[in-house]
Amino acid sequence: MPLIRTDSTVAERLKSVLATLSAKHVSPGDIESFSINKQMLTNNEYGAKGPAVIRGYDVSRPLKFTARQLDSLPAIESSMAGEPNIENINCRFDRKDRKDIEADLLTKALQSARDQADKLAQPLGRHVTAAVAISKSPFDSIAGLLGLGGYSSASELAGRMFKKSADPNLLLVPSTIYISASVNVLFKME
Repeated sequence: MPLIRTDSTVAERLKSVLATLSAKHVSPGDIESFSINKQMLTNNEYGAKGPAVIRGYDVSRPLKFTARQLDSLPAIESSMAGEPNIENINCRFDRKDRKDIEADLLTKALQSARDQADKLAQPLGRHVTAAVAISKSPFDSIAGLLGLGGYSSASELAGRMFKKSADPNLLLVPSTIYISASVNVLFKME
């Protein structure tokens, strides 16, 4: 039985995708493709008797790119969605000023933690002084992350709202990008 997907097919598809990206103003510096995946295909199904025989290999190559001109994204998506041997298209959206927004949110989260700690300490006739420990992960999950028991907390919900594309065959586009910051702080009281 012939190979399902060969190295030459992968190379041919990669050239086609790169040509599409170049035509849609995606810079070569915004394209990453440096690994090749290879999976053996056998005739041995679950519960089959006898030795497995290799039918061929399924070869694929992951590719990531950043489209900085959003008006070209629909053409890129529709072109790739219609191409053979292209699968697992994953489109993410972000902001250029994400680092600045996250830094501001982290500052606000730290101030909020101090304010909340002061409110908790006030009925005891105390006030908070210096922060002793700060973590983005809950303190009770740190031991589990280090492999020392405990548990790891569930990941934060994405909270993204999506709007439908005009073409039902195209991917969904987020109408908002949700960015948040939370901290866990252990304060010293006096």
